[in-house]
Amino acid sequence: MTKRFAIKIAYIGKEYQGFQRQTESIKTVEGSILDALIELEIIDNVSESKYSAAGRTDKGVNAISQVIAFDSLRDKIYLEEINNIFPRDIYAWAKAEVKENFHPRRDALSRTYRLYHYYFNEDLKLMTKAMKKLKGTHDFAKLCKKSDNLQDGSPKSTVLTLETAKFKLQNNLLEFEFSSRSFLWNQVRKMVSLILDIGSGKYPPEIIDEILNPPTSKPKGGIKPVPPDGLVLYDVYYKNIEFIPITKKTSFEIRLREKLNFYSSTSAVLKLMKDSLTK
Repeated sequence: MTKRFAIKIAYIGKEYQGFQRQTESIKTVEGSILDALIELEIIDNVSESKYSAAGRTDKGVNAISQVIAFDSLRDKIYLEEINNIFPRDIYAWAKAEVKENFHPRRDALSRTYRLYHYYFNEDLKLMTKAMKKLKGTHDFAKLCKKSDNLQDGSPKSTVLTLETAKFKLQNNLLEFEFSSRSFLWNQVRKMVSLILDIGSGKYPPEIIDEILNPPTSKPKGGIKPVPPDGLVLYDVYYKNIEFIPITKKTSFEIRLREKLNFYSSTSAVLKLMKDSLTK
């Protein structure tokens, strides 16, 4: 009997043209994952394995808990073996055996994104007031690139419920967190961009009341999303599924240390330049 597995995947999206597989000439996270699974003869192809993923992330976006699922040709799979084939910036870190009808996108009860952005002395009180307005059920048509289509081709509703909308400041870094059952294209990056504009005084917090009312034309020109580098798919929650984490983490820890050192060092140099040259 075929076994179906779900795997939690972490990745750094900087070198990829997004998560979703495209043509062979375009480098994507999903394409790299599928290549590895096929090479190891865990699956034959996408359709026969009923492969699916919890969602797609844009170019440059990262993930800690992207979830994929597939019918395996094997009774057992080993994450260490898969990680040996994966590129250095993709890592499988937990797995679960799931029911044959499990679908990681449709069965997800909530998704949580975090976005990190440098703090440039924005007004935290104004930002807090604005964030409270985002939480709850609203029409986010003005805070997405465009509506996605459902499987039947009809447009996805832009009315969503934000269960969590909060931020905190730590060491000159703003950490934003949003949770919802689903999100729209560029929604998180546009929400953060708007909150930062409010914090810098470009707009008053009340602009959100207008933006969440579709007939408005404000703000003129729309909201430009913040860059994708600081955005991470932090968690995807399912009911009654227990993911077993990998035990051997040394190899990926070494990879992360290398990148952490590079970006921390670069950040320190940039801050030195800012402090020295913009006085």
